[in-house]
Amino acid sequence: MTPLNTPTYQLVRDLIRSDIVDGIWPLGSHMTMSELVARYGVSANPVREALQQLQGEGVIEIRMNRGAVVPQVDARYIDNIYKLRSAVQVMLAREAAHHITPAHAVRLRELRELHEAAVAAGDTAACVRCNRDLHHFMDKLADNPPAMEVLASRLCLVDAFRRTVGFGAGRLDKVVAQHRRLVRAITRGDADAAARAAQEHTESARLDLLAALRCRQG
Repeated sequence: MTPLNTPTYQLVRDLIRSDIVDGIWPLGSHMTMSELVARYGVSANPVREALQQLQGEGVIEIRMNRGAVVPQVDARYIDNIYKLRSAVQVMLAREAAHHITPAHAVRLRELRELHEAAVAAGDTAACVRCNRDLHHFMDKLADNPPAMEVLASRLCLVDAFRRTVGFGAGRLDKVVAQHRRLVRAITRGDADAAARAAQEHTESARLDLLAALRCRQG
């Protein structure tokens, strides 16, 4: 739940991130100030502050007096982000296993099952969204807000790319199996197994996205 005293520009920043992932602002698209103000129902000042933060994160590129552009991603970006993601999520998975409670375990299984339902339905957008929700909850168990902010600020372009290109052959079956191993390790409190499962999961995602990019480029 978002704290009631969260500054408006942070709320707008998070909404823009989410909308990029959901395809409201596609990779390569131009966002004008008037469009942003109208969509988020705020004045120009918090939008400008949000854009400044997002530019610092590499999520958007500000154009002088012309709003902002959502950049495309390339192989180097995906490779670097997933190596960062692996290091952070291995750490968070290990800590999550130390903090797990029975109530957390129930919720983890529920979120995993929602992702599996999206996979069974063949809904790519829902797969990305449910995957994001599962990992967000899992990572949050580690109680490390700075690490969570690093992931939130660096993954939205990759998630947007995934939503656009979909998944390689057999990838979703692997994701389901990897999620099951990861959730099982965390709910058992097995930190070493959780770390191994997180590393395997992020590395296979990196390779799949790089293959998707190569295919797209012909």
